[in-house]
Amino acid sequence: MKNIIELDTGTRQLLSHIHGNVGIITLNRPEAKNALSDELTPALRKQISNFNIDDRVNVLIITGAGDAFCAGGDVKSMNTSKSKKGGWSEEESEEHVIKNLQKKQMTLTHSLYNFSKPTIAALPGAAAGAGLSIALACDFRYASENAFAIAGYGKIALTGDYGMSWLLPRLVGVSKSKDMMLSNCRVLSKEAFNIGLFDKVIESDKLLKYCLEYANILSNFSPMALKVMKNNIQSSYHLNLEESLNQEAVELIRISKSNDHKEGIRAFVEKRKPQFTGN
Repeated sequence: MKNIIELDTGTRQLLSHIHGNVGIITLNRPEAKNALSDELTPALRKQISNFNIDDRVNVLIITGAGDAFCAGGDVKSMNTSKSKKGGWSEEESEEHVIKNLQKKQMTLTHSLYNFSKPTIAALPGAAAGAGLSIALACDFRYASENAFAIAGYGKIALTGDYGMSWLLPRLVGVSKSKDMMLSNCRVLSKEAFNIGLFDKVIESDKLLKYCLEYANILSNFSPMALKVMKNNIQSSYHLNLEESLNQEAVELIRISKSNDHKEGIRAFVEKRKPQFTGN
């Protein structure tokens, strides 16, 4: 059995573990469907950043406690005197609030989307609003039979944040993205799988086990190679074919000089499992 290391996140609203070579972050507000809070979200940002540079971790899993992944922003907390004026106090300027949200989005969605290792969102249930955006920013979305996705913004007269307008169309297309955001329709697990929003639907009691098994498969490969492959694919969104071909050539030649490549060749010839070190 692999060693499990519990890490201190500074709050019980966010749990963090290292399971073998897999980092696991658990949003832990089950009584609020793991809605994001002023205590949970900063801890989440910090833990994503920490795992990105932690050499013990080759793959990241993000999941939610209880029967939800993340309900997005805590709507109940919005119903306060500070939130009556669009989510900020009278003392704050609109420019300040906008810049603050932009920074928060960069240090969460942007950091997660550009995480240097493979990322998996394990969805035991609802992924809504910014919670859905977090799942979309991961490389893979594995969901239980009870999981569903919903934009959630229209119901409270908001318009989308944390990257949903950019991430969602790249997975399900422009028309379905408009349908989800404009009509606030609930996309159940079967449909979510059929349209490419969820990568696999798994029995609820087997979800985390499956995600760990898949993460362990990925963690057996060279961390260097995985990082470059992921970056090559994501860069292709803003490169033309010629630029993408040139980038592939540069990266492949560079990594061919690595110890991991040499170890991979030796292991192939010797018919054994390679021992990659990330060098």
